[in-house]
Amino acid sequence: MPDIFTEQAMHGFFSRIDGLTIDQKPSFGKMNAHQMICHCTDFFRMAIGQKKALEYGQVNPKEITARAKRGETVPTPKGFGQVEGNGTKPLDYEEDKETLKKFIIEFRQLSSDYAFFPHPYFGNLPKEKWERLAIYHLNHHLEQFNV
Repeated sequence: MPDIFTEQAMHGFFSRIDGLTIDQKPSFGKMNAHQMICHCTDFFRMAIGQKKALEYGQVNPKEITARAKRGETVPTPKGFGQVEGNGTKPLDYEEDKETLKKFIIEFRQLSSDYAFFPHPYFGNLPKEKWERLAIYHLNHHLEQFNV
């Protein structure tokens, strides 16, 4: 898994997204493939402030980091749960995949001094840390569906 969101890393993610089918079953978790695509897009919406969590600072960031390092599931910020109906509603599978790719491209093009919206668990983060989170998050969910 790359540390920075290079063009090569982006195209690697695109290839994996393109390899995902709507009826693909997850190896863990409750989301279906279409919900996962919308959930991953919501991550980028969160970073730029287009979608906001329902609460901030309610989870210890050290616990989140420790759980992730142990390979455990990290709780979804309130307001982003696809299974609970809080995430962006899946509409057209192929269009939603293209929307995710569009957000990835736009995210990569943001300047290093872009004023990202605070993360619900980690607060204000520079672009470098948002990139690491984006890479981790995308990889986690694509691995969830074995792509």
